[in-house]
Amino acid sequence: MSRDRRLVLIEGIEKERKSKVIAYVLNDRAGSEGSIGPDSVEEMYRLLWELKPLKRTPLDLFLFAHGGDLTVPWQLVGMVREMFDLFNVIIPHKAHGPATMIALGADSIIMGERGTLSPIEALIPGDSWWKSQNMGSQGLSVEDAKAAMSLMESFGRVREKQKIDAFLRLMDKIHPLLLGSMHKQAEQIRMDCLGLLEKRKRRFSAGRNRKIVNHLVSGLASSHHSITRSEAVKQIGLKQVRRDKAIEPLSWELLTLYEEEFMAAEPFHLETLPESFDKEEKVFPGRKLAYMESAKKTRILIEDRKVQKIRETAPGIRLDPQIILPALQSPAESSEDDVWSYIEGWLQANLPALLDEALSRFRKSLPVSGYQWTSMNRRWVDE
Repeated sequence: MSRDRRLVLIEGIEKERKSKVIAYVLNDRAGSEGSIGPDSVEEMYRLLWELKPLKRTPLDLFLFAHGGDLTVPWQLVGMVREMFDLFNVIIPHKAHGPATMIALGADSIIMGERGTLSPIEALIPGDSWWKSQNMGSQGLSVEDAKAAMSLMESFGRVREKQKIDAFLRLMDKIHPLLLGSMHKQAEQIRMDCLGLLEKRKRRFSAGRNRKIVNHLVSGLASSHHSITRSEAVKQIGLKQVRRDKAIEPLSWELLTLYEEEFMAAEPFHLETLPESFDKEEKVFPGRKLAYMESAKKTRILIEDRKVQKIRETAPGIRLDPQIILPALQSPAESSEDDVWSYIEGWLQANLPALLDEALSRFRKSLPVSGYQWTSMNRRWVDE
């Protein structure tokens, strides 16, 4: 039923805007988020191929995403530009990170009342020092390193030697090669953003493009800042941002239907999982991460998620294996040597299994300190 209604809404947007529409919507459910990945380029090409003949029909990309691979926008927009003369992006809500970069390559950005863009920042996974500080998943960016130096300068006049000493101290905490990698990625992002703006049919001046990129890459203090429609136009300089009141009800209902499919209102937090499953691990199959849909075809990105319990470490280990030998099947006049030989043989054959069972009971007796999950079998499937 949901799919039938979604197709009606997609066709309604196509009719209103006289375009072809592809929806690319990622899961925003807490604890089960989807992200833009390289596999999306191939999937979108297959959907675009289904839409042929394209002629001079514009493409409208209905986009909802909040993170992912920053190398994907250049590939995706370049592919779309090879197939369509006009390319627009419809943003009913979030289009953050790489989704903002995709929007830069569009001729028009159609933003609803709740539509937001975001700063663009290359995050590099934390190295061993970050992990030792329990910050392994936080990552780091060039702007973070610059902010550390700016903070020092804000305390007053700083001599050149003090700057060098501070930078050397920073390198004690962050590997120099990591800083170099961060700088290279940040420069590549700037180049890609400028190149995406250059792909538009009605291009801005080179100076305006540089100002837009500077605002998005380094002009905002927080990478978590949400850029509203009016801010995108007035402060960032994205004059291609538009509002289309006629499709706003259709767009919002379409997004709501995808959120229902993702169960976005029900957070998937590992620490709140019920203790009802008594095994040490459990697989949650077929979790939906993204939809890519046209009026002709629907593709879903799914994965299986294995959740494992993490037990607290015991200060000491004491195993009490229960060893119950079966009755000795031998004549009553068996000698003591025969009995001990039987016991020794039985233990050699069964003791490893008994110890495994005792170790399993001991492990399960320890309190659960948390959960960890592993993504498995990530794949695109037809609905």
